[in-house]
Amino acid sequence: MNEFSLTVADVLTKKLFSSAKLHAGAKGQDNVIKWVHIVENMDAAKLLKGNELILTTGIHLKNRLEDFHYFIHQLIDSKSAGLCIELGTSIQKIPDCIQKLATDNQFPLIVFEEEVAFVEITQEIHSILINQQYGLVKNLENYAQQINKYTLTANNYEQILMHLYKHLGLQVIFTFNSQKPVFIPNIHQDKFTKLQHDASPEYVEKHVLRCEVNIFNQYYGDVCLFSPKRVVDEYDALILDRTVIALSQFLLRVLYIEEKQAMEDREFLEQWLNGQTNEEELTYFLEDHHANSSTSNWLVMIHQFHRSTDSDLTYYKLFARNVLEKLEFYPLIIEKHQQLIFIVADVSTHETYKQRIEQAIKQMQQDQQKHKNDGKVLVAVGKYVTHFQAVNTSFLTAKDTLHLRWKAPQLSYFYEDLHLHHIILQLQKNPTIIDMMTEYIQPVLDYDRKHSSQLVETLKVYLQANGQKKETADKLFIVRQTLYHRLDKIEQLLGKEFMQTEKRLALELMLFTYK
Repeated sequence: MNEFSLTVADVLTKKLFSSAKLHAGAKGQDNVIKWVHIVENMDAAKLLKGNELILTTGIHLKNRLEDFHYFIHQLIDSKSAGLCIELGTSIQKIPDCIQKLATDNQFPLIVFEEEVAFVEITQEIHSILINQQYGLVKNLENYAQQINKYTLTANNYEQILMHLYKHLGLQVIFTFNSQKPVFIPNIHQDKFTKLQHDASPEYVEKHVLRCEVNIFNQYYGDVCLFSPKRVVDEYDALILDRTVIALSQFLLRVLYIEEKQAMEDREFLEQWLNGQTNEEELTYFLEDHHANSSTSNWLVMIHQFHRSTDSDLTYYKLFARNVLEKLEFYPLIIEKHQQLIFIVADVSTHETYKQRIEQAIKQMQQDQQKHKNDGKVLVAVGKYVTHFQAVNTSFLTAKDTLHLRWKAPQLSYFYEDLHLHHIILQLQKNPTIIDMMTEYIQPVLDYDRKHSSQLVETLKVYLQANGQKKETADKLFIVRQTLYHRLDKIEQLLGKEFMQTEKRLALELMLFTYK
């Protein structure tokens, strides 16, 4: 008998079951019993929660075979542990079809060939179950204390999982970050692989337990228990749960250590961003950090935090790293002046980097809101480049994109979506060109400012409509006569040739800049 579970096979060894015989369903002897219930009612399903051992005299089954068949089906569907029937008073014999139904469903059917006291059976089994529960709680508390202490001294996660194996004696399988599963000990790998392909859902439910490993509310992997010889029980599940909590704490500590080590790489990463490293140095650095320099595409992403933001940037970095890795990116991160600068290698073979980056940003924003970090984070993504030596280009374009989004946060995160904005930005960096363009449109700006008119808006819509007067009037919600009057005034201020190609291009650029 398992120390913290009671099975049908266990109760058959008790003195009160000395006159009992297992009549059918022998393969279900490993069914776990959580309670004992006396049922003399046809509608049994509404009374059951699962894993009950049912006792009955069969008085409600003696008249019709259909009733007997229906009753057994209810118990099987309710996942009862088994059925004990007292023969003699109401039922003289178990019909063959009922025995076959129980055997086919691995449902233990136990018969008492002489009168027994159901109340004594109930008392004895319930006493065993209560004592087991007390022992389970005590043992579970001891294990939790041991595993928590062990986590502080363990050098790797395999040691924690080995501790779990030694305690339960069950095969442990750990799948981490979609990598190849780790088996501890490596003795049932073939059986487990075959199980995944061939086993029925009912078998898996009885012999396999899984528990997810989550860090920062993100799935990191799962720990699985495989028990080929016995049914897994509640105690196994509770021990697994405590172990996974300790494992998550250990992995989190490892992530913090890795983050601290990453700070030492900051000087080199800054040189890389500024284009001050050569190909040989970069190749060595990336190999040392297990980054694939030969097949990856690259981008730089900047997260600018508001100065008043009270965010834990270390937590944010760890969470962001986890999210990006799940989406097939490899990030290197620099913290600088309320900024996190991500040098990101795209290790995916799919051309979906924009969708995946947007998904990552969304998850980071949702986590900030969940932890009530209301400080705004402004995100900008630089040019997507095909070689690690071009990261400097991506960094410069990310900074320009951040500058644009600082003034207009509604704009896209991505440099590639803002070509015209970047052209305007470069023009703004040249005061001579801007002065020339401003000088040309200045009369219209001055007239609007002096007369509170709408010539600039009219000119913008007129250009967008390619000089179509009816379309322009409709978009401005004015009559044509009003439009004609405004266009005459614009012509007086800018000259009759303002719709010529070169002048029109300058006007459109200037209006876009003005916006």
